[in-house]
Amino acid sequence: MKKGKLFLIFNLLLVCLALTGCRRNTNAVWEDSKTAGRHLHRGVRAFLGKNTNSRQVKNRGEFMPGSSGYNSNDDFIALSDDTYSGEIAMLETKVKPPRESPGEPGSSVPGIDSFADPSTVSHLAGIFKNIQFDYNSNLVKGSDNLATVKRIADYMKKNPNTYIFVEGHCDEKGPEAFNFALGARRSNTVRNLLIDAGVSNDNIFTISYGKERPIVLEHHEEAWSKNRRVEFKVYQR
Repeated sequence: MKKGKLFLIFNLLLVCLALTGCRRNTNAVWEDSKTAGRHLHRGVRAFLGKNTNSRQVKNRGEFMPGSSGYNSNDDFIALSDDTYSGEIAMLETKVKPPRESPGEPGSSVPGIDSFADPSTVSHLAGIFKNIQFDYNSNLVKGSDNLATVKRIADYMKKNPNTYIFVEGHCDEKGPEAFNFALGARRSNTVRNLLIDAGVSNDNIFTISYGKERPIVLEHHEEAWSKNRRVEFKVYQR
């Protein structure tokens, strides 16, 4: 109550100052008076509890679909709050970027077009396998995926002139921007795991393709699970 009175007094002072300001022309005084009047009007309405532009949110359910006041948005994707055990994720790990950018003038590393698909190179196909991900997840899960990370790390440490692009891919569900961001998190998670295993950060580059490059064009869960992946491209000097 006391704060409300002080607010009204403050606004009245604004009106007085606007009307009595020195060396101001009539139009300027009139504009200031209207502005002060609008503030005063809003203050009176707020003081009397008549501000209808906001409301109190009483519980979490008011944000959920089907509740009053919820505005549906097709681009909204609810992420799970589940916790996981026996899984690995590198969350916002600060790792130095590589010293060189592939394909830039003066770089000793060519652009990604010069990197090979390891599945077409006999001695690399069994090492640089795809890493699969669950829906909306950048967690590296499962013994097969972890074994792939270890094989790649061991090979790159023994072959320091090997450079790779880690490509993040997603399924077709969700908006484009969301999938590009998710693909980036997936590729960065794998990069961080490799660096943590002892691979030089200068030899690993990342890129996200989002949902733009599916390997299975069908529209069912089995196809989507194969498209949620990290792929590798390899360059050797």
